[in-house]
Amino acid sequence: MTVSELSHEFDIHYNAIASQSSPGLDLYEKSVFLTKAQLEIIKNYYTPKGNKYQTGFENSEKRRVDLKELIRNFKSNLFFTDTSNSIHTDSKFINIPDDVFLITNESATIKNEGCYLDKRIKIKPVTQDEFDIQISNPFKNPDNSVAWRLDFSEITNNKVVEIISQYNLEYNMRYIMYPKPIILGDLTALFPGESLTIDGYSNIQGCELSEEIHREILDRAVELALRDYKPQNLNTVVQLDQRNE
Repeated sequence: MTVSELSHEFDIHYNAIASQSSPGLDLYEKSVFLTKAQLEIIKNYYTPKGNKYQTGFENSEKRRVDLKELIRNFKSNLFFTDTSNSIHTDSKFINIPDDVFLITNESATIKNEGCYLDKRIKIKPVTQDEFDIQISNPFKNPDNSVAWRLDFSEITNNKVVEIISQYNLEYNMRYIMYPKPIILGDLTALFPGESLTIDGYSNIQGCELSEEIHREILDRAVELALRDYKPQNLNTVVQLDQRNE
């Protein structure tokens, strides 16, 4: 759907449900709701408990198609050490792309000389609490079959992951990129002097996701608008709106 189609259909759905006392929405407000709806749907697709079918995005062909435009691959062996930020003597950091939103699959390849050269191993994501509990158990420590990865963070404004392994590694990752916002009009021209942006963008941006999911985003955006401006109507709308997830 084009930005014009998104804007017009938003108005049609919103006006059909909202009462005459509900405020009209300008292009900036509609853009905010569409962008928020887009992120909510991606998170729900990724997290099984966040959707009514209790399935992750790879458990359904439709979900895989819906998010295919956002899937990216990344590979690198350019690790660096940072003793001031590391949690373990075997910690090593690697810069990852700034647009990483959700990691869906990861592994590593051992690059040390010896019998483990080019062996592919698993990456196990661990929380800080899990690290504190398991690091004292030698039978659960990283070895030649698995490395640990702590939640990514930032070092000197670069997004990084911390990998714990005694080996030199090549890190492989597949991820869902953070989508650009949906912006229905040039915010600088529409609202001069107000410096309005969404996620740092002010120019017109269409939806980056597959065409098949545009109307689901639109429906969710209208629900969000009704929640804010007409909450007493929202339960009825959600019950009647049976989307194909």
